[in-house]
Amino acid sequence: MSTPKTSRLIRLAGTNANIRLSDADRAFLKDLSKVQMISADLADKNHYAHLKSSSVRSLERLENAGLITSKLLYDPKAAPVKIYQFANKSIAGAYGGKLPVTGAKRNDKHELMTSRVYFELGRPDNFKVATQFTPAEIALCGSKRPDAIYTDPESGEMIVVEADSGNYRQHQIVEKIARWQAAGLTRQVWAQPRNARVAQVPQLPGISVLRF
Repeated sequence: MSTPKTSRLIRLAGTNANIRLSDADRAFLKDLSKVQMISADLADKNHYAHLKSSSVRSLERLENAGLITSKLLYDPKAAPVKIYQFANKSIAGAYGGKLPVTGAKRNDKHELMTSRVYFELGRPDNFKVATQFTPAEIALCGSKRPDAIYTDPESGEMIVVEADSGNYRQHQIVEKIARWQAAGLTRQVWAQPRNARVAQVPQLPGISVLRF
Protein backbone atom coordinates (compact mmCIF):
# COMPACT_ATOMS: atom_id res chain seq x y z
CA MET A 1 0.00 0.00 0.00
CA SER A 2 1.51 3.32 -1.09
CA THR A 3 1.74 6.20 1.41
CA PRO A 4 2.38 9.31 -0.71
CA LYS A 5 3.60 12.52 0.86
CA THR A 6 1.09 15.32 1.32
CA SER A 7 3.11 17.64 -0.93
CA ARG A 8 2.83 15.15 -3.77
CA LEU A 9 -0.92 14.82 -3.30
CA ILE A 10 -1.37 18.59 -3.37
CA ARG A 11 0.70 18.77 -6.55
CA LEU A 12 -1.46 16.10 -8.17
CA ALA A 13 -4.57 17.96 -7.04
CA GLY A 14 -3.33 21.13 -8.74
CA THR A 15 -4.08 23.31 -5.73
CA ASN A 16 -2.03 25.41 -3.36
CA ALA A 17 -3.74 24.07 -0.27
CA ASN A 18 -1.92 24.19 3.04
CA ILE A 19 -3.13 21.05 4.75
CA ARG A 20 -1.70 18.61 7.26
CA LEU A 21 -3.14 15.12 7.13
CA SER A 22 -4.13 13.56 10.44
CA ASP A 23 -3.80 9.85 11.17
CA ALA A 24 -7.57 9.60 10.64
CA ASP A 25 -7.27 11.33 7.25
CA ARG A 26 -4.56 8.92 6.18
CA ALA A 27 -6.59 5.91 7.31
CA PHE A 28 -9.59 7.22 5.36
CA LEU A 29 -7.53 7.72 2.19
CA LYS A 30 -5.94 4.29 2.57
CA ASP A 31 -9.34 2.65 2.80
CA LEU A 32 -10.61 4.75 -0.10
CA SER A 33 -7.83 3.34 -2.27
CA LYS A 34 -9.16 -0.16 -1.56
CA VAL A 35 -12.89 0.34 -2.03
CA GLN A 36 -12.92 3.46 -4.28
CA MET A 37 -16.03 4.89 -2.60
CA ILE A 38 -16.87 5.64 1.05
CA SER A 39 -20.05 7.16 2.46
CA ALA A 40 -20.19 9.79 5.20
CA ASP A 41 -21.71 7.37 7.70
CA LEU A 42 -18.91 4.85 7.14
CA ALA A 43 -16.30 7.57 7.61
CA ASP A 44 -18.07 8.73 10.78
CA LYS A 45 -17.93 5.25 12.27
CA ASN A 46 -14.58 3.97 11.05
CA HIS A 47 -12.31 7.01 10.83
CA TYR A 48 -13.61 10.06 12.68
CA ALA A 49 -15.71 8.72 15.55
CA HIS A 50 -13.34 10.43 18.01
CA LEU A 51 -14.27 13.90 16.73
CA LYS A 52 -17.31 15.89 17.87
CA SER A 53 -18.14 16.82 14.29
CA SER A 54 -17.47 13.24 13.15
CA SER A 55 -16.27 13.29 9.54
CA VAL A 56 -17.88 16.54 8.38
CA ARG A 57 -15.09 19.08 8.90
CA SER A 58 -12.25 16.68 8.15
CA LEU A 59 -13.70 15.57 4.82
CA GLU A 60 -14.52 19.17 3.92
CA ARG A 61 -10.81 19.96 4.43
CA LEU A 62 -9.78 17.11 2.15
CA GLU A 63 -12.32 18.16 -0.45
CA ASN A 64 -11.32 21.84 -0.33
CA ALA A 65 -7.69 20.74 -0.78
CA GLY A 66 -8.71 18.95 -3.97
CA LEU A 67 -7.90 15.43 -2.73
CA ILE A 68 -11.44 14.04 -2.82
CA THR A 69 -14.82 14.89 -4.30
CA SER A 70 -18.32 14.21 -3.00
CA LYS A 71 -21.85 13.84 -4.26
CA LEU A 72 -25.21 12.72 -2.97
CA LEU A 73 -26.49 9.23 -3.66
CA TYR A 74 -30.27 9.30 -3.92
CA ASP A 75 -32.51 6.37 -3.07
CA PRO A 76 -36.29 6.67 -3.38
CA LYS A 77 -36.68 4.45 -0.31
CA ALA A 78 -34.16 6.20 1.96
CA ALA A 79 -32.55 9.54 2.78
CA PRO A 80 -29.76 10.75 0.47
CA VAL A 81 -26.28 9.53 1.38
CA LYS A 82 -23.13 11.59 0.85
CA ILE A 83 -20.39 9.58 -0.85
CA TYR A 84 -16.73 10.36 -1.44
CA GLN A 85 -14.12 9.28 -3.97
CA PHE A 86 -10.66 10.50 -4.99
CA ALA A 87 -10.67 13.78 -6.90
CA ASN A 88 -8.84 12.34 -9.89
CA LYS A 89 -7.13 9.17 -11.09
CA SER A 90 -3.63 10.53 -10.39
CA ILE A 91 -4.37 10.96 -6.69
CA ALA A 92 -6.05 7.55 -6.59
CA GLY A 93 -3.04 6.06 -8.37
CA ALA A 94 -0.65 7.60 -5.84
CA TYR A 95 -2.30 5.35 -3.27
CA GLY A 96 -2.33 2.37 -5.61
CA GLY A 97 -6.07 2.75 -6.18
CA LYS A 98 -8.46 3.70 -8.95
CA LEU A 99 -11.60 5.74 -9.46
CA PRO A 100 -14.91 3.86 -9.41
CA VAL A 101 -16.32 3.07 -12.83
CA THR A 102 -20.09 3.26 -12.69
CA GLY A 103 -22.79 3.11 -15.32
CA ALA A 104 -25.88 1.14 -16.23
CA LYS A 105 -24.55 -2.17 -14.85
CA ARG A 106 -22.51 -0.91 -11.88
CA ASN A 107 -24.15 2.06 -10.21
CA ASP A 108 -23.06 4.00 -7.13
CA LYS A 109 -25.50 2.14 -4.90
CA HIS A 110 -23.94 -1.16 -5.91
CA GLU A 111 -20.38 0.06 -5.41
CA LEU A 112 -21.21 1.50 -2.00
CA MET A 113 -22.68 -1.84 -0.94
CA THR A 114 -19.36 -3.51 -1.78
CA SER A 115 -17.63 -0.86 0.32
CA ARG A 116 -19.97 -1.58 3.22
CA VAL A 117 -19.00 -5.25 3.08
CA TYR A 118 -15.33 -4.28 3.45
CA PHE A 119 -15.98 -2.41 6.67
CA GLU A 120 -18.43 -4.99 8.00
CA LEU A 121 -15.75 -7.67 7.56
CA GLY A 122 -13.30 -5.64 9.63
CA ARG A 123 -11.36 -4.04 6.74
CA PRO A 124 -9.35 -7.09 5.53
CA ASP A 125 -5.81 -6.10 4.54
CA ASN A 126 -5.97 -7.96 1.22
CA PHE A 127 -9.50 -6.92 0.20
CA LYS A 128 -9.59 -6.19 -3.55
CA VAL A 129 -12.41 -4.86 -5.70
CA ALA A 130 -12.82 -6.31 -9.19
CA THR A 131 -10.82 -3.61 -11.00
CA GLN A 132 -7.77 -4.52 -8.90
CA PHE A 133 -7.72 -8.26 -9.61
CA THR A 134 -4.53 -9.77 -10.99
CA PRO A 135 -4.69 -11.87 -14.19
CA ALA A 136 -4.30 -15.00 -12.05
CA GLU A 137 -7.22 -13.99 -9.83
CA ILE A 138 -9.38 -13.23 -12.86
CA ALA A 139 -8.56 -16.64 -14.32
CA LEU A 140 -9.42 -18.35 -11.03
CA CYS A 141 -12.82 -16.66 -10.86
CA GLY A 142 -13.65 -17.70 -14.41
CA SER A 143 -16.28 -16.04 -16.58
CA LYS A 144 -18.19 -14.64 -13.60
CA ARG A 145 -15.98 -12.04 -11.91
CA PRO A 146 -17.17 -11.20 -8.37
CA ASP A 147 -17.27 -7.65 -7.00
CA ALA A 148 -14.38 -8.27 -4.62
CA ILE A 149 -12.20 -10.94 -3.06
CA TYR A 150 -10.08 -11.34 0.05
CA THR A 151 -8.25 -14.18 1.76
CA ASP A 152 -8.85 -15.67 5.18
CA PRO A 153 -5.75 -14.74 7.24
CA GLU A 154 -5.83 -18.09 9.04
CA SER A 155 -6.59 -20.58 6.27
CA GLY A 156 -5.34 -18.57 3.28
CA GLU A 157 -8.56 -19.45 1.49
CA MET A 158 -9.86 -16.97 -1.07
CA ILE A 159 -13.31 -15.63 -0.27
CA VAL A 160 -15.65 -14.17 -2.89
CA VAL A 161 -17.68 -11.01 -2.26
CA GLU A 162 -20.76 -10.24 -4.35
CA ALA A 163 -23.16 -7.31 -3.95
CA ASP A 164 -26.75 -7.54 -5.11
CA SER A 165 -28.38 -4.13 -4.86
CA GLY A 166 -31.75 -5.72 -5.60
CA ASN A 167 -31.48 -6.40 -9.33
CA TYR A 168 -30.58 -10.09 -9.43
CA ARG A 169 -33.12 -12.77 -10.20
CA GLN A 170 -33.01 -16.11 -8.41
CA HIS A 171 -31.48 -18.00 -11.32
CA GLN A 172 -28.68 -15.42 -11.62
CA ILE A 173 -27.75 -15.82 -7.96
CA VAL A 174 -27.80 -19.62 -8.19
CA GLU A 175 -25.68 -19.55 -11.36
CA LYS A 176 -23.02 -17.30 -9.82
CA ILE A 177 -22.80 -19.40 -6.68
CA ALA A 178 -22.45 -22.58 -8.72
CA ARG A 179 -19.80 -21.13 -11.06
CA TRP A 180 -17.60 -20.03 -8.17
CA GLN A 181 -18.10 -23.25 -6.26
CA ALA A 182 -17.04 -25.19 -9.35
CA ALA A 183 -13.86 -23.10 -9.41
CA GLY A 184 -13.15 -24.05 -5.80
CA LEU A 185 -14.38 -20.74 -4.36
CA THR A 186 -16.76 -22.30 -1.87
CA ARG A 187 -16.69 -19.49 0.68
CA GLN A 188 -18.78 -16.55 -0.46
CA VAL A 189 -20.09 -13.37 1.17
CA TRP A 190 -23.19 -11.85 -0.40
CA ALA A 191 -24.65 -8.41 0.33
CA GLN A 192 -28.25 -7.41 -0.24
CA PRO A 193 -30.56 -4.52 0.74
CA ARG A 194 -32.02 -4.89 4.23
CA ASN A 195 -35.55 -3.65 3.64
CA ALA A 196 -36.35 -4.73 0.12
CA ARG A 197 -37.95 -7.67 -1.63
CA VAL A 198 -35.05 -9.39 -3.35
CA ALA A 199 -34.27 -12.84 -4.69
CA GLN A 200 -32.94 -14.92 -1.81
CA VAL A 201 -29.41 -16.26 -1.59
CA PRO A 202 -29.64 -20.02 -0.87
CA GLN A 203 -28.60 -21.15 2.60
CA LEU A 204 -25.60 -23.29 1.75
CA PRO A 205 -22.38 -24.24 3.58
CA GLY A 206 -19.77 -21.51 3.17
CA ILE A 207 -22.30 -18.91 2.01
CA SER A 208 -23.07 -15.90 4.24
CA VAL A 209 -25.35 -12.93 3.60
CA LEU A 210 -24.96 -9.37 4.90
CA ARG A 211 -27.86 -6.94 4.69
CA PHE A 212 -27.51 -3.17 4.59
